[in-house]
Parts: sequence; structure tokens; C-alpha cells
Amino acid sequence: MTIKMPRLGVNDDCVMLTKWLVKDGDRVVKNQNVAEIETSKETSEVKAESDGVIHILVNEGEDIAVGSAIAEIGELTDKSRQTAQTPLNDSDAEAELRITDKAKKMALEHGIDLTKLPTDRLIREKDILQLIGEEPVKEEKKYNKVLVYGGGGFGQVAINILQHQHVFELYGVVDSNYPDRKECFGAQIVGNDEDLERLYKEGYRKIINAVEFLNKSHYRKPPYEKLEGYGFEFYNCIHSSAQIEPSAKLGVGNLVCAGAIIGGEAHVGNNCIINAGSIISHFCKIEDHCHIASGAVLASAVEVGENTLIGQNCTVYSDVKIGKNVTILNGCNVFKDVPDNSIVRNDT
Repeated sequence: MTIKMPRLGVNDDCVMLTKWLVKDGDRVVKNQNVAEIETSKETSEVKAESDGVIHILVNEGEDIAVGSAIAEIGELTDKSRQTAQTPLNDSDAEAELRITDKAKKMALEHGIDLTKLPTDRLIREKDILQLIGEEPVKEEKKYNKVLVYGGGGFGQVAINILQHQHVFELYGVVDSNYPDRKECFGAQIVGNDEDLERLYKEGYRKIINAVEFLNKSHYRKPPYEKLEGYGFEFYNCIHSSAQIEPSAKLGVGNLVCAGAIIGGEAHVGNNCIINAGSIISHFCKIEDHCHIASGAVLASAVEVGENTLIGQNCTVYSDVKIGKNVTILNGCNVFKDVPDNSIVRNDT
């Protein structure tokens, strides 16, 4: 049984594990508090989801991505009491080894025999680095630093939200469109597209996709897929004045602007822009890479396919289904379903 880091709020993609209430190898019972966690807004406890022996996977004080494994609960066996000094054959040794995925990958890349590693404790990346003679890089110090990709108007929106929330620290902006600029709305420009791989290797993980248009056309999906390919993690950037019902579900990488409303049981996918003053009513479903522009109103149970732009001050009536790759121009009233790849104008 894997214990994963829970989400404490819609805007929490990362939660700090402040204290373990048990020790590695302790026997725990279902619903026992095993750890204390916190964000900038609240604290909580993590409970054991079953009876068994807990194996801790992360350290106290680390910022952990929501959904990441923080511990495993298994049954206590005679083998689990063995230490690294107990003779084991190769298959038994590897089966008993407790090692994080990153540490295992690094060990295999450097030709380390997994059967020779100790089995009395969890092997982490820093243990492998010590074996190969390298100093551990404390990337967790950069985990709270966020990059903004794109120095246009939505880059400014993202920067303003970050600077006022004080949840994550803005490191800088990545932009290729303004090569002569050193700053973007008061934030330093730290590179362009050619620097993305370097920034990732330096330990920067969180990023906000603030690109919306390319030559005046909707352009959310390609930059998201490019950033995802490098391994970046996407942060939901939500203005403090936005209203999101607790039962609404958001994916990752969404930019929710000032005054936006997302109703109960609504679902918003990944990498969407919910622009200022727009309304997504209850039971709506918005797929990935969409832009609901400022002032647009979606009545209840509207469905919007991926990579679709709904323009400013549009009204979409209840139960309408809008396909993927659709552009609805500003000011339209949409009464009926719209097929994929359509352009909707006031005169159509």
C-alpha cells in the first residue's frame, strides 16, 4: 500500500512534509496519523491507509509534489528484519531492497550491483551519489522556484499572481521573442528556448505556460507539450479573487485569472486559461489546452473539446457540446452544438 501526498487545496501542487510521527520500520494501524504536512494556508495530518509496517520514502522538511509516494506500508516478515549483513542470494537481495526510483535509475546507469546495497534502510539518490564519489545536489532548494514561459500579456498575469501569493518564488521568465530584454514586468529573463534543458538540469522543475497566441491564433498545446517533454512540472496559477467551488476539479498548468468563477462539479483539464471575469457554470467539462476568454459565460453542463478558444463576451447555452480545435470569435451566442475544427462567427 502506497501513501501518497494529498492535495490540501485546489492551488496546492506541492505540500511540505514537516514531521514524521513514526519511524521507518514501525508497525502502524489503519487511520493512525503518520505525518504532519502543511502549505502556506493550512496544516493537516497524513493517515495510514492500512495496517502494516511503514517504510518512509521522503525526508522531513521536503516539498513533495501532490500525488507522489511518501511511504509504503507492507506486512512485517522475517526477511524484512534482516540487515545488510545477512547473507542473501542475488534474487532475494534485490527483492528485499528498498530504493527510490531516482536512486535505482542512477545506480543502474553507473553499473552499481543492486544486490550489494544494504537492505536495512531506504536507499536514496544521495546514497548512490556518495558511492560514485559525487556530492549530492540539493535540488529541493529550487523546488519552490517557478519559471514563467512566455513574456507577453499572460506572462505579466502569471508574474503578478506569483508576486502576490507568496506560495512559490518566481525565479524568472523564459522567452525567445524579446532577445534584447533583460527584464519582463520586473522579473528577470533567465533564458530562451535553448536554455530550457540547462534550467531543468540545474534543478528548476515548476513552470507556468503563459503562451496563448502565435500570429493571433490560439497556441496553447505546442508549448505545453514541449515543456512537458523536458520534464517540467506545471503549476496551477490562480488569482486570489477567482472563485472555485470545492467540488470543481482542475488538472495542472491552468492559469485562472482575476474574477473568474468555476462552479460546482465543473471539470477543467490541463493547460487551460480561464480568463478574467469568465464564468464556467456547474457540471461544465473543459478539456485540455482551452482558453475561455474574458467575460465569456458557459451555462450549466457545457462540454468543450481540447484546444478550443471561446472568445470574449461569448455566451454558450446549457448542455451545448463544442468540439476540439474550435475557435468561437468574440461576442457570439452559441445555442447549438459545434463540430470539431469549426470557426464560429456572429454571422454564422
